[in-house]
Amino acid sequence: MKVIIKSKVKPTEDKYKVKKAILNIFPKANLRYSEKDFYGKWEGETKDVERFKELIRSQAILDTARMILEEKMDENSTRFYLNKQAAFVKAVNFDIDVHGGIYVKIIAEKGEDILKIIKDIAPRTKGGVIIEEEEEEIIEEKG
Repeated sequence: MKVIIKSKVKPTEDKYKVKKAILNIFPKANLRYSEKDFYGKWEGETKDVERFKELIRSQAILDTARMILEEKMDENSTRFYLNKQAAFVKAVNFDIDVHGGIYVKIIAEKGEDILKIIKDIAPRTKGGVIIEEEEEEIIEEKG
């Protein structure tokens, strides 16, 4: 998989704080900075989503994460925005602010299944406990 990350830097923002916010969620991201007109922009990519996975587990937001990842899924990718202020303090907060958030696109590469990637990042839970989806289907069939 490949993860594309982009974030505008507004004139009122410190570009290094925006970079820190991104790296708090995706510490292995290779980022480049550019400026155009009034805005700066961080862009980069990574293949590592381990810290993102850790954070959504520690914050107990797996179901929310799963819903958002599936909502914007297409045949080989999914995309979402993260709140910069939350990311700066090492927290995941999904954002709808397309003008100021951190844009993240997860792309399944050839031979990968985007749904399996989503299941790995944000497995389903029941009563706050991660469940195996195959087990859940068997339980529902018997019930």
